[in-house]
Amino acid sequence: MAGKNFKIDDDKEILKINSPRVSVGGPYVVVYKDIIERWAIVALDWEKEPRLGIRWFWGNAGNPFSTGHPTWLIIPPKLVISILNGLPIEFQFRKRLEDYLCGKVDGKELIHSIE
Repeated sequence: MAGKNFKIDDDKEILKINSPRVSVGGPYVVVYKDIIERWAIVALDWEKEPRLGIRWFWGNAGNPFSTGHPTWLIIPPKLVISILNGLPIEFQFRKRLEDYLCGKVDGKELIHSIE
């Protein structure tokens, strides 16, 4: 279940959502999550390009949901900086995330930089 019963406090569970598989690489890290409002933003590859995706975890299936699978709504690149500016994330993580989004590091390097 990817809706109201989803374990949103568990990043490993969030990172298991990888649909549609032909377009999604990763996701690599949870950028931010709001447990009370039940949404999460992740860093992932969308059609081999570094992107951010967002998803809501409410109702029976959450949103977005397609062909029986939870999916990510890909945030347009022009909105990414505004969204990141509104999130309370650590400076070092933000810098590494920007390196990923600019293609300076790949998803695997992003994972290792936060471990």
